[in-house]
Amino acid sequence: MREVLLGLCDKYMDENKIKEIVNVQEIDWEKLCGFVIANRMTGISYKNLKRVNIKIPGEIEKALQVLYEINKVKSEKFKNDILYISSLLNNVNFPYALLKGAFLTTSLYDSGERTSNDIDILVESKNVTEIQNILLKNGFVQGWFREGVIVKATRQEILRAKMNYGETVPFIKLEKGKIEVDLNFSVDYKPGNEVVVELLNGVVDAPCNGKQFKSLNQEDFLIHLCCHLYKEATTFDWVRRKLDLLLYKFSDINVFVKKYFDINFAEHLRNEIYNKSVNKECYYTLENTSKIYPSLNEIKGFQDLKDAIKPHDLKFMNQIVFPSEKKLYQYNMGFIDWFFCDNRTKCLEEIENDKR
Repeated sequence: MREVLLGLCDKYMDENKIKEIVNVQEIDWEKLCGFVIANRMTGISYKNLKRVNIKIPGEIEKALQVLYEINKVKSEKFKNDILYISSLLNNVNFPYALLKGAFLTTSLYDSGERTSNDIDILVESKNVTEIQNILLKNGFVQGWFREGVIVKATRQEILRAKMNYGETVPFIKLEKGKIEVDLNFSVDYKPGNEVVVELLNGVVDAPCNGKQFKSLNQEDFLIHLCCHLYKEATTFDWVRRKLDLLLYKFSDINVFVKKYFDINFAEHLRNEIYNKSVNKECYYTLENTSKIYPSLNEIKGFQDLKDAIKPHDLKFMNQIVFPSEKKLYQYNMGFIDWFFCDNRTKCLEEIENDKR
């Protein structure tokens, strides 16, 4: 069943391969439906099932179709939100970049295949306050959206996020639905680092509905995706909330690599990974993504890239850090077993204070 779940969530899965994996075993449709919804992979899995004309139980098909149509509407609203936020930042005199979903939704995925709950902005820590003031001036509130209302964050919660997660508490505005903005000023859980400055040297214009917004160049965009996935996959707070290994994050890497990767890209990417000293983060992400999507290893130069950036000490591959408690844990199973583990926190063993 694992192969079915992962295979149906591959945007570029060959039609014959889809038929092969779904015909090998009997599909647990309720499990499949729950899995793709929980991992935000409804759109891709539904389209894969439909394009190979697999018979889907009636109620399951209705549920997937409704969610797919809702996702298409959300995608169009998200594009408008991107342009709205960009318009608010037109006059800032420092570099920033819209990350992750902003570019992925507009340039890599078809409408309805990927949704985003928020707009992530990368900015140097020294410029967070200016963007924060712009957002607050335009009706945003810093806090969380719960049961239809915005719950304002306390000062303690705001400070805790800055010190332990490398990002702010979200900024939220209710306007024709919810607009949520996260300000990221680090690529890990620490308050800030030089990598952010280097990434922001690669800001480019990206297209959206005939207009443009600020994002990162291709190599830096992938590096940031890798670093962000690594941070969330290996930080205890995300593990505890079961937000660490959501499949859409690995799908983003899979789709990006399969669209842009070639030998020239690999060479530039390898150099940038070394220049920014993010071998560990990028190797973790690329290696584990290729375990979920093995077809990545068939791309010419992909395995060579992983070999080139592979750290000598791989203990970090099975480690989870708890920054606020200064604790370090490890798990003792293969990555796919870890990915499908129902209660990952119970499988952790404390090993030493955090020295990563």
